[in-house]
Amino acid sequence: MAEKTAAGLVAWCKENLGAPYWYATFGNTPTGELLAQKAKQYPYCKENPFYGPADMPRYRAHIGKYKRVFDCCGLVKGYIWLDEKTGKPKYNASQDKSADGLRAVSKPQCISTIPEIPGVLVFKKRHVGVYIGGGWVVECRWGSDKRTVKTRLKDVAWTHWGYCPHIKYPDAAVNPPAPDPAPLIPQVGGRVRIRSDAVHYYPGGVRIPGWLKGQVKTVDQVLTKGTVEVRGGEQCVLIDIKGVNSWISVKNVEVVR
Repeated sequence: MAEKTAAGLVAWCKENLGAPYWYATFGNTPTGELLAQKAKQYPYCKENPFYGPADMPRYRAHIGKYKRVFDCCGLVKGYIWLDEKTGKPKYNASQDKSADGLRAVSKPQCISTIPEIPGVLVFKKRHVGVYIGGGWVVECRWGSDKRTVKTRLKDVAWTHWGYCPHIKYPDAAVNPPAPDPAPLIPQVGGRVRIRSDAVHYYPGGVRIPGWLKGQVKTVDQVLTKGTVEVRGGEQCVLIDIKGVNSWISVKNVEVVR
């Protein structure tokens, strides 16, 4: 399969503007068989409203009219999985991520720092789009559009951007970096020091009081089960130590050996 590039992703998104939204698809050809399969796979309910009775006539109208259908992350995965020889995406379970899953593996950063690099991904909760440059994004969205549309970056409440790990970006300096070494995560009963130069517990969090900085404390609980989560663009852990019970950036906590 040919190398997948940022320029190729942008071209793919532009090519598929107007393509209808079908949940859990990735550039498939809309057919009656596909519709029946998806409706069975995702029975209509409050949590999965995509294949409800009111939408079925709209889906049927797409059959024979459109070449491809997508959901938001399917727009990205469809290009990654595209077999240029056949023009059809081939499913790859190892790369199958939800929108939030794509964000997790794309080393997300605050949207206010987005570079002028067409092909980077943009994220908000449970949704992903592709930045195509010049302040524009292509996204396949449910909402009122239910199709693939071009929108202004500033008009959607995107929270993060990131480099898709399956895409080659034009400059080696902006290629997805190798995974960082696993951070040292505080353990129950262990001793930690809050860094003296730390200002906030994590970006967007409350300020760390001066009396706590530089102090060595015993960890009473690690409420994230030894894992980290991204908050404010930084890896954080939820810990309970004497003096604080809060999310805190792992870079602000020194494990005392």
